[in-house]
Amino acid sequence: MSGQVLHLVRTPVASAALRAFAAYQGVLDDDLGYALHLALRRRFGVAAPQPWRLMPGRDSGPETLLGYTRDPDALRAADPRAITQPAAPPDWEADWRGSEDAESALAALFPQPFEAKAMPRIFARGAAYGFTLRMRPVVRYGPRAGAARSAADRRGGHERDAFLAALERRDRAGGNEAGDPREREPIYHAWLERRLGSAAGLSAFRLVAHRRIRTVRSVPPDAAPRRQSGFAGPETLVDGVLTVADPAAFAALLAGGVGRHGAFGFGMLLLRPAER
Repeated sequence: MSGQVLHLVRTPVASAALRAFAAYQGVLDDDLGYALHLALRRRFGVAAPQPWRLMPGRDSGPETLLGYTRDPDALRAADPRAITQPAAPPDWEADWRGSEDAESALAALFPQPFEAKAMPRIFARGAAYGFTLRMRPVVRYGPRAGAARSAADRRGGHERDAFLAALERRDRAGGNEAGDPREREPIYHAWLERRLGSAAGLSAFRLVAHRRIRTVRSVPPDAAPRRQSGFAGPETLVDGVLTVADPAAFAALLAGGVGRHGAFGFGMLLLRPAER
């Protein structure tokens, strides 16, 4: 049964439509993660893949959404081609403004059906895989530490970049908080090892890119309506080689994603054959 097997799915995303949707919804941020999260939930409901990652287009081609799901049949049932799309949508903002066009404009975000490929049912213990990962390496504050931060810093919720948190701990111990950016790699290496836990071990790790981006997240409301909040956080790209230690735990990790924010484009482990 397909629902019991993890599938890698992919589909192109209409970039102009996504950006127009983000602007119209008031969630236009640096990575469009929240906008795509909203679009996926509204278009596919609980069948939407998670974790997922939006990959840049090649040679001016469209961006591609990659994701994991245990129910590709539900995605096929919501085939965007089954919905009549506007013949010519030159003004995406106008399309979103008209409620009668909202469904077809949402379908236009995903102009093709998802392609699906089954992942291994069982990952062999000791099997090695190359991987790439877009992650948000954050640690959580406890209530006391969170309350001690400035109001500006609290806009990021109870999270802190693991690198900055390590510098703060060192500063409290009498060190120098300035730090060296080259220290990011070992700190993020250790962060990922903790998240992999008993599922897999790292035999190679490389920090490919890092930046701080402004993101939008929904804030649990004290009263309706629900609201969004913008704050800055880390976006870190890494690659390396891992070795499966616990097949069942590794399969669960793959399906659930690494770390937090899996619904917003982080935490998807993309595997490839390990280099020999």
